Amino acid sequence: MKMSWSRFVAMIAVSTTVMFPLMYQLIYVPDHATFSPTRLVSSIVMGSAMTVIMLSFMWKMYEGQKTKIAVLVGAVVVGAVALGINREQALIGDVDFMKSMIPHHSIAINNARKAAIRDPRVRKLADGIIRAQVKEIAEMKLLIANIEENGARGNIPLPPRTTEITQDMHPEIEAALK
Repeated sequence: MKMSWSRFVAMIAVSTTVMFPLMYQLIYVPDHATFSPTRLVSSIVMGSAMTVIMLSFMWKMYEGQKTKIAVLVGAVVVGAVALGINREQALIGDVDFMKSMIPHHSIAINNARKAAIRDPRVRKLADGIIRAQVKEIAEMKLLIANIEENGARGNIPLPPRTTEITQDMHPEIEAALK
């Protein structure tokens, strides 16, 4: 049985659209479901991957060798470009960064609150995560409102801190074993 290309496109479009809100499934409270360009672009990456996988499995169900190859190549290109955009955070500025981080932090809160933690050291770590994430969400909401009302205080990208564990961090990290 041959399938129509319009049905294939509809399948991918609907699935990709559904993936976007599903990315918010683990947020702690609905108020934390702020729009995230990162999550939107991630949905496009997943839709592209799904296009390749589904067409590969259903290759014989679609007509037109050149069309099938073009769809595969197009999906790979769109997926690669979207992945590159996300990895480089090319669409993300101050406010979008914070709006992307709020659901991320909310998921950390949800996980830390609901995990079946038995070791008191892990509970202490999880409680610290909850405290830090709740505080940072509140800070981000204040900063978003302030920037939207008054504008950003700078216009030149600022360098991030290192992702390496620095010497001053070692005692704090090792304290987790106590």
